[in-house]
Amino acid sequence: MARRQVSEHPTFLQVSPRTVLSPGTAISGKLSFNLPVKIDSRFKGEVKSSELLVVGPNAEVEARISARHLQIEGSLVGTVHVSGWVEILPGGRFRGEIEAGKLRVYPGGVFEGRGDVVREEAAFPG
Repeated sequence: MARRQVSEHPTFLQVSPRTVLSPGTAISGKLSFNLPVKIDSRFKGEVKSSELLVVGPNAEVEARISARHLQIEGSLVGTVHVSGWVEILPGGRFRGEIEAGKLRVYPGGVFEGRGDVVREEAAFPG
């Protein structure tokens, strides 16, 4: 019988995002995605995603973000509007403002700023 490993810190994440910006790259501008993506580089600008956005462990992101879900493993400074959940994992660092449906900060994660947890329909009118 195979044993399933259970993480000490279970995450909301259930899909593997495609890495779009790999370590060692630096980009500025506007990005827009319709699939789960991972930024694991330096990025400055604006990101819009209708799905999951992962800020990878090597990432240094300064951005205005609008996404369905957000997972922070690296460094993010900015303003975030997420209709679903935001997770700041151990080693993840966030500074700025977050508005989300759910917010989870794990031990070892850092949150500096202001956070509003609101009902999706209240924060994101159709």
